[in-house]
Amino acid sequence: MEDLPSTPPAIAAARRWTSLRGSDILGEFGELVSIANVSSDRAGVEATADRVQRMLERRGVPTRTLTTPGGAPIVSGRIEVADDVPTIGIYAHYDGQPVDERQWRTPPFTASLFAGDEELRLPASGEVIDPEWRLFGRSTADDKAPIQALVSALDALASDSIAPTVNVVLLFEGEEEIGSPNLASYLRDHDEWFAADMWLICDGPVHQSSLPQIIFGARGIAQIDITVYGPTRPLHSGHYGNWVPSPTWDLVQLLASMRAPDGSVLIDGFYDDVVEPSPSERAAIAAVPDYERGLLDELGVASAEGDGETLIERMYRPSLNIRGLSGGPVGDAAANVLPESATVSIDVRLPAHHDPHVVLGRIVRHIERQGFVVVDGEPSQVDRLANGKTASVRLDPHYGGMRVGIDTPEARAVLEAAAAASDTGEVVTMPTLGGSVPIIHFDEILGAPTIIVPMANHDNNQHDANENLRVGNLWYGVRLMAALLTMGYRPG
Repeated sequence: MEDLPSTPPAIAAARRWTSLRGSDILGEFGELVSIANVSSDRAGVEATADRVQRMLERRGVPTRTLTTPGGAPIVSGRIEVADDVPTIGIYAHYDGQPVDERQWRTPPFTASLFAGDEELRLPASGEVIDPEWRLFGRSTADDKAPIQALVSALDALASDSIAPTVNVVLLFEGEEEIGSPNLASYLRDHDEWFAADMWLICDGPVHQSSLPQIIFGARGIAQIDITVYGPTRPLHSGHYGNWVPSPTWDLVQLLASMRAPDGSVLIDGFYDDVVEPSPSERAAIAAVPDYERGLLDELGVASAEGDGETLIERMYRPSLNIRGLSGGPVGDAAANVLPESATVSIDVRLPAHHDPHVVLGRIVRHIERQGFVVVDGEPSQVDRLANGKTASVRLDPHYGGMRVGIDTPEARAVLEAAAAASDTGEVVTMPTLGGSVPIIHFDEILGAPTIIVPMANHDNNQHDANENLRVGNLWYGVRLMAALLTMGYRPG
């Protein structure tokens, strides 16, 4: 795409840089992707943090690494422009989800470039790069891409002697994929260092229509594991089946009591804290491109839940998702036994104004109303005999959701930057994200407006095998970062 005379200098510089140095960008990004970064792998996480720090220092960004006992390090840096200009914070996370290599088309910690089904070598200097190519590897999209986009944007601006117009504080976290257990402590302990007029959360995908989007809220997340108990040992299903109660059937019936066939949740009080969209949010929802029928077709789904509500409107409701279910092996490993227990793992996505502790408490009370005695840990023989139906629960409240206003100077500045970086000049204003990122901590601890600025393609297989990033979305990310670093923003 050729630059127009009205193209902002920062955007023109970013376009030239990705065109001239695209192979270098992909090569450096490939090196970052090649470092195993599963959140539970401390050595890999620390190696990734070290690489991120060196990438920043190579651009002259003063950095510091923050640590806490038992936690992954936070890599931070600051770009100081002047005392009388605003400060923006930029957040991304460098840790990733676990992998099952058997499900991947290529090794998950090798950056593999594809044109459709054809695997390509990474391009050499000066070779033409098709923006439709995709780079496969864990965390290509979620969430190493913003880190690469930022450093490449700094390179692009420096190549044209363009200085940032805002002060910048960076926070790259290594625990997002396990619920950010230490982020709030980091922010409290270093609140002066992380003080900013606005925080930008670089995570998530662009809109399903492929247009860029800016998001003004996110759902929080809570998790609960429920284990239902039966006999003290597995039993022969012929000798004991339909006489000894089955924990698997008890669990299935418990789950069926939680949710109606239309997808509505039947747990008492589950929707009590829902706050409907404001008039400005409803206007933004109405302006979102009509994409849902095409998305359902893409996903192979005949119809959606929600009694006619759109996907965005459903994000204003808490969700109840079974993310894993176990009651014994299946397929060739299946045995004709009645298992001693059955377990379900549930995640609950929480809109703004939902307290994760309160919502989990409602689920526990529902379990008790279905005739179960809830115990801590595995029940004893005495518990089993005394209680009848017995269940243990493990609660992970994590964090709540939040939304910010879409009629503020911060919102206008970020929307203008995204529109300038877009190939079409269009950008979707999205009141809330369906996924969960820990933005509530920035609001509650730092008191800063917090806005989500995604850049990955919507079909990136986030959290799944064959995660990928469309090259054109990385180029958009470089332009977006260049635009954000040179905003004419003034706090409201």
